[in-house]
Amino acid sequence: MSQGVLALIEAAREEPALRRLYPYTSHFTLWFSASAGHPFAVTAPAVEPLPNGRFRVRGPRQTTVLGEADTARAAIALVVANLPRD
Repeated sequence: MSQGVLALIEAAREEPALRRLYPYTSHFTLWFSASAGHPFAVTAPAVEPLPNGRFRVRGPRQTTVLGEADTARAAIALVVANLPRD
């Protein structure tokens, strides 16, 4: 697991809004699911560390880039800001 993914996991652990979701990693990306089993119910943004040390936040379907952040904590804040209301 890359250092970037570990930093994301640590930042996500500190965020109360994400505690109701199941975090998992796939392809060096941190995902959040509403269910803990397959198939995962991905409705929250996902975060991937970039080679330059930054982090990219994408929408749940991965087709939309919501933004980039300089730190894992800022990337997780962007995830929380884009969580679905339900």
